[in-house]
Amino acid sequence: MTIPGGELFDNRDGEGRLRVGVLISGSGTNLQALIDACERHEINATVAVVVSNKHDAFGLERARKAGIPAVFVDRTAYTTISAYNHAIAEALDDHAVELVVMAGYMRLLGQEVLHAFPGRVMNLHPALLPAFPGASGIKEAFDYGAKVTGVTVHFADEHFDRGPVIAQEVVRIAEDDTVATLEAKIHAVEHGLIVEAVGLFADGRLEIDGRKVRVLPER
Repeated sequence: MTIPGGELFDNRDGEGRLRVGVLISGSGTNLQALIDACERHEINATVAVVVSNKHDAFGLERARKAGIPAVFVDRTAYTTISAYNHAIAEALDDHAVELVVMAGYMRLLGQEVLHAFPGRVMNLHPALLPAFPGASGIKEAFDYGAKVTGVTVHFADEHFDRGPVIAQEVVRIAEDDTVATLEAKIHAVEHGLIVEAVGLFADGRLEIDGRKVRVLPER
């Protein structure tokens, strides 16, 4: 399965850039890395909308400051999780999103979104999957005594942290590291890796082959 990219999309912005929707739950530092890379034209993409399940997520303020639509979808406003996920899918579709990026979005994404964007949802995880999945990957790697951990960007599916891996980068755990210093090292790597992965998608250079994601040569 070749992931669509480049000229295959017909709803890009006026400059032909990939329209990205970013899902967040917190401060949005990875969102900011994407916004900055798009504004500097480091990648052929633009952040079209930011959606959060938290009304006070600082990432929403980052979006507003950059002139990007910021949408809060309140889980308590919906009687079912299906209706909630459908509302998220609608918010993304309303802004003609072509790629969805989960950047610190702390909920399992429902099939309503995954089916609306097949092969077009990325997740960022602060560990080298399949090791240390879940929300506490950094602390678990540290507590386990691992010598290395890292960052993974993968295509999302209906399971937590299980989809095909797009890119990974190793972070070494030093003898004098604390959880806090390790978190800082991980976050610094996250910022670069998510930008790289979105850039590859925007250029049409990703191909899914079963569990593998192949990076195609530059066109």
